[in-house]
Amino acid sequence: MELPTTKEFEMPLHLQLALRKAELEAQEMTWEELHYSLLTLYRQRLLEIQAIKDMLQDENIELEFDIPTNLELAHLAAMCQDEDYDDDDDDDEEERLLPF
Repeated sequence: MELPTTKEFEMPLHLQLALRKAELEAQEMTWEELHYSLLTLYRQRLLEIQAIKDMLQDENIELEFDIPTNLELAHLAAMCQDEDYDDDDDDDEEERLLPF
């Protein structure tokens, strides 16, 4: 199954290169390394969101972020896991059905 690309979005060249580099590095990773990298990235984003909230609070700006709960993340992970198992069985059928 081919993953969707970000070509429909206009990205600066340096971000396109960084994305391509990440794609190449991810192809060489094991599932455990990918899992660890994803959790590290998620933790970093949460810290960034908290830093932004703190800066906004210092400026007396009220803005609410919607951060997924652990239950929502577990549900998303379960859905993705189910899709992975289903995709393995239906790869040949999907190639025949999809015109692209």
